[in-house]
Amino acid sequence: MSEFRAYPRLEAFERLQISDGLTINAERWQQAHKYHRQRQNFQYQALYEPGIVYGLGVAPIPEQPDGRLLQVQPGVAIDAQGNPIIVKLPEEFRITSEATEGHMLLVYLVVNYVDPDDLRRSPMTTTVSETFRIVEKLYLDPNDVELCRIQLLPETTLIQAPADVYVPSPNQLDFRGRCHPKHYPQFSIQVGQVTGDLTGDNAPLNGLTDLLRSLNGLYPSLRSAPTVQTCAAKTLSRESPLNCQLLYVSYNILLTLTNPGLQRLQTYLAQGNVLLVAIDFAEANLLNLLDIGQELRSGLTEAERDGDTHTVRQLQTEVDANQRTIAQRRFELEQTLTAIAPRLGLTLTGANLVSGDLSYDHPLRSFPFQFSQLPHRSGHPIYVKNWGGLVWMVGDLSQSWGRNAQPTIPREALRSAQEWGINLLHFAAQRYHWLQSMHPLPPAIPIPSPLIDSLQHRIHPNL
Repeated sequence: MSEFRAYPRLEAFERLQISDGLTINAERWQQAHKYHRQRQNFQYQALYEPGIVYGLGVAPIPEQPDGRLLQVQPGVAIDAQGNPIIVKLPEEFRITSEATEGHMLLVYLVVNYVDPDDLRRSPMTTTVSETFRIVEKLYLDPNDVELCRIQLLPETTLIQAPADVYVPSPNQLDFRGRCHPKHYPQFSIQVGQVTGDLTGDNAPLNGLTDLLRSLNGLYPSLRSAPTVQTCAAKTLSRESPLNCQLLYVSYNILLTLTNPGLQRLQTYLAQGNVLLVAIDFAEANLLNLLDIGQELRSGLTEAERDGDTHTVRQLQTEVDANQRTIAQRRFELEQTLTAIAPRLGLTLTGANLVSGDLSYDHPLRSFPFQFSQLPHRSGHPIYVKNWGGLVWMVGDLSQSWGRNAQPTIPREALRSAQEWGINLLHFAAQRYHWLQSMHPLPPAIPIPSPLIDSLQHRIHPNL
């Protein structure tokens, strides 16, 4: 996926006004031609990512002295500006960069569009060809189309094709950065996590990372940064601004934050971001209660099937008692959260306030994936509430988002957990985007037009 976004310019198009008797000269023809090129490029920049359409393979040329000569094969690409790049014949290119002793060097082989207007040409030429340039670079630029990358070793010149294209070794061709044209995502998001001192406090990081990796396959309309931004709980108040739209913090870490850290989170929420506070069933002393309730309901079903009225009444009483105990424990957890909420700039109680329960059409339950029942964690559905930018999750689903989910879960449960996680990411990205779009911009300073001639503009202000 490209790291660059070529947004169309905020400039109005100007086209040639045609009328009878208009003389067409070279300048006016160029103006009309430029208008159509700008509109074509504008449409591509607005809708599509750059990349390789087809071809443009890269292969080492055998039996060469230094082993650094590569062949770029014919193909077509489109750059970030919407310019077509057409390589009609195989091209040879020699890698010249060398790694210094003790350090590897990453080089990129890219192809660029070349506008013929930027080249010298004979004034007698009537037609010119749009061409390309193959370049070896240490850093990618927005208009580069990457063909491959190579991690060069010092004192080793031979460049080879990898034995495993998904795990290339140094001095082997790496195609994993090649991009292909596709629609730009509707929203983008950066995810962060507040980490603690204990090893277990950082466990959700792997789940969050795997959730972000699943976006490209499950919901490409949402883009995320590939890594999770982390900040330590004890230095939260001194960290640089949190540049993420969704911030994960465990319930236990939230309780340890001092007033400066909570003040920082209050500012974060006021900017339109989303704070996810999560606690797992075991940490909340709910897992045993949920397991017991599950067994009681199973026994109740069997008793009803057998027609044992006495056992049914007894088990129903125990089920009701179990449900009341679970509800009481959830209430106690929410009361602790309610006490912290004012320091986050939120109020969770009051006659005119919502309960935080998710309705069936709430974005966390309905878009882009619909849920009649929330996903399961440790065999039980998670419990989620939402107040503004605060999402409260009992049953830490972040530990079910990854391939190394503990305990091990079936693929269907993994996919259900990831789909709800994508609902959460979309909710945070869309909410932030909408709220930012509602903030007024500072007033622009008017610049007097030189075409307006008035006495006021001529008078010196000191007179």
